[in-house]
Amino acid sequence: MNARHVTQKLLVTVVVGGVVYLLTNVISSDDDGPWQLVLSVLCGGIVLIVQFLVSFVNQMHAVKASVDQRFADIGKATKLFNEVEKLRDDGVPRLAENATKVVSTGPRILHDFANEEINRLAGVMEDLTSFSAETPGENHDWLMTLTKCTRHSIDAISTSVVDEAFWSTEPANRYLTAQHEAIVERGVTIRRLFIVKERGERAALAPICEEQRDLRIQVRVVALDQLPAHHRRGNMIDFIVFDRALSYEIHPDQLGLNSRTAVNARRELVQPLTRRFEQLWEAAEELQLPMNNFPDPDTLRSLTNTGGANGGGTGPEGT
Repeated sequence: MNARHVTQKLLVTVVVGGVVYLLTNVISSDDDGPWQLVLSVLCGGIVLIVQFLVSFVNQMHAVKASVDQRFADIGKATKLFNEVEKLRDDGVPRLAENATKVVSTGPRILHDFANEEINRLAGVMEDLTSFSAETPGENHDWLMTLTKCTRHSIDAISTSVVDEAFWSTEPANRYLTAQHEAIVERGVTIRRLFIVKERGERAALAPICEEQRDLRIQVRVVALDQLPAHHRRGNMIDFIVFDRALSYEIHPDQLGLNSRTAVNARRELVQPLTRRFEQLWEAAEELQLPMNNFPDPDTLRSLTNTGGANGGGTGPEGT
């Protein structure tokens, strides 16, 4: 209780005592005894005590509310600590410790950046509670992390026109290195199926496939015009299935650019992708020619224009 509140209470007491004294003098104007003064002091004292009692009760309510809130916070903290204990071997305690250090030192922009990163990560974790998450564009960080977490298999389909420049970039090198490590260190089986529009496009993939096969990645290439009609139906998207339990899907926009990436662990959504991959993989096996048997592009055009080496074929694939 501060001095201002005490002064207010004393003023109220004096005013009440004065009013009582005046009233008693008016009522008993003939009796000029000391009882009027005693009564006014007594009433003023009662008012003062009541004011202090009211303040005390209010303070007790405030203390009770504060204690209840503290116990609720302690309960939440205990629950959170118990949950974090389950992740002692993970990065959650380290994240909390370092985040506290960052926001207490350095410039304001560093604090804001750290908070935005924490909020972004918290948003991803919140999304993953429903077994799915999305991010704009193509998220290479997710791709690398999922590759490092895989224990059994990676099945990938690329349906877009292959950008040869990508496979010579640093992100592609890190991606292939992570896949090779998964194969060597954890025995992960990795299969990649390239789907091109026409059979003539297959020869251009030979160097890419050869490089990946050297890394022990199983690679096949199939053209859409080779596939049966029932395999060509449906939406063709780039996707990867990790351990047959989680999918990484790249969704293009109307211009064919990668507009968003989604990861999904819902069984009813992952299983159809797994079945589709197996169907296309088996279809590619039936139509596949060894990549080292492909002629160079100039020979391919020559064979196509002359009707094949024997004068009656339909192309180097012979299909």
